[in-house]
Amino acid sequence: MVVTTYLVGTILILSLGFSLAGPATIILPECKGLYCTFSNGTNFICELQGLQCCWNQEQNVHAVVPYSSGHRCCPGIAERYNVLTHICLSGEIVEKNGPNESVCAFTQRYDTNTEECCLKNFTDGQVHLKSFGGTCCNEKYLTDPQLNCCQGVIYNVTKQACCKSGDGDGDYTLHNNFNACCLNVPYNSAVQYCGDYGVQEKDQTEIRQCNGRAYDPIRELCCSDVLANIGIHLCHWPTGTLVLKSSLHHDKLCRTRHGLQSYRSETGSGEIQVCIDGVGLVILAQGEDICYDAPNHKFNTSIDLCCAKEIYYRNGKKNGKQCCANGTSAYNPTMETCCPNNRITNIPEQYGRCCGMAGYDSRTHTCKDGEIVEDECAAMGKHLQPKDCTLSEQQIHILNQKFHKNGLYVYIATVTGQPTETGLGKRQVRRWKLDDVEQFKNKGKKMTLVPPKGKKFSVTAKKCQCPYELVAGERYIFWSEKKFKGRKGLILNAMQTGYKKSFDAVMPLSQAEHLGRIFEIFFSA
Repeated sequence: MVVTTYLVGTILILSLGFSLAGPATIILPECKGLYCTFSNGTNFICELQGLQCCWNQEQNVHAVVPYSSGHRCCPGIAERYNVLTHICLSGEIVEKNGPNESVCAFTQRYDTNTEECCLKNFTDGQVHLKSFGGTCCNEKYLTDPQLNCCQGVIYNVTKQACCKSGDGDGDYTLHNNFNACCLNVPYNSAVQYCGDYGVQEKDQTEIRQCNGRAYDPIRELCCSDVLANIGIHLCHWPTGTLVLKSSLHHDKLCRTRHGLQSYRSETGSGEIQVCIDGVGLVILAQGEDICYDAPNHKFNTSIDLCCAKEIYYRNGKKNGKQCCANGTSAYNPTMETCCPNNRITNIPEQYGRCCGMAGYDSRTHTCKDGEIVEDECAAMGKHLQPKDCTLSEQQIHILNQKFHKNGLYVYIATVTGQPTETGLGKRQVRRWKLDDVEQFKNKGKKMTLVPPKGKKFSVTAKKCQCPYELVAGERYIFWSEKKFKGRKGLILNAMQTGYKKSFDAVMPLSQAEHLGRIFEIFFSA
């Protein structure tokens, strides 16, 4: 091989056996990427050495010219041009009409924002209007989602599969009567799937059918026994009407005054589109929703209330109301309880319960065999209000004596979540979970708060005992003759019940006027 050195301008070029075609021109193949590739497989480095190859049609050679970032060669004249300001059109370098303008096959101007250039080869191409999901197949532009391109051949994706050839040469093969590939093997996704061991048959229970024909619900939809491409059709399920999308990115249907219309629910700008049946599309900003009974159907979700998208309550949330479960009525849970069929009772939801569709106060009544009956505790005169659980001065002194004689355990804990209930009648018990538990430790007159041993704590109260109601999130102080132990946790047997002589007691820390007196007695002992 002859090694010859040529000087182009002030750039030194090392040529491996190529002939000279002019004072400053070397015959080289076209430069692809960073290299000029020769017929014998040798690569000539272009850009890394500050060079690039340009095709000179008049002289039928590839000219080596200095490389400059942002510049390209104009085929036919082998001259460079600035791609930001100019284009190469039919062998001439001309100015752009705008920043988004480019050239297709060096023969047609086009706008890259609104148009697509599809090339069959270096000099043969066609300009098309851009469409969502569109793709080139040689010089043709495909907008039908049922069509795709397999090495320049257009095929139907529902009936054919384009899979890599098994010989590993990078080529693809088109297969009929299949619609997907699994490790280069074609298969029918309606009755088969691609698993860890290649193509496998679906179980009969997994196969979806439409009018007796198997189909893949990821690719197709069955609308009134008619199979359709899920990419270009939508089904109005209430009427079973098949509708062709007016745009490929539409995902829902709306019944307007003029018929069924496809639309895209998300606009991409933070707003959403929703459909008011029989009216049309409404654009909603952030924090808005629709309610059929609201003025103009829109309402503010932060202050207003709409129940079941039917009944509108102006300032409902602002006034502390919420919707009945599965209902259209609104109620205030701090004063009312809502039962099925929108039946509202003037009982705070904390104590309100439902018996069928009727509400009742669980502090005084219970539901037995579908009827509201007076509670056993209330019938015995043992129903206790929170004020009945307040400790007297005498009881505080008794608790204090037992505590300092190590005959009483004192804890502070927070009630979490709603209680669980077991048992019936006066045997009914209620259990709460406790968190952030701390125990008072007494050494002489010195008292400290320490975490007790164990990870899970709970407290249980029997019906008709005090207290039978603890509020989630509230922090309480507990006195008991027994410590937190075992799965049952702490079992309260309040002294006010009369069922058992006990010194157990509970008080919320929020009752500062009583709690202050308690600590005054305890710490002065």
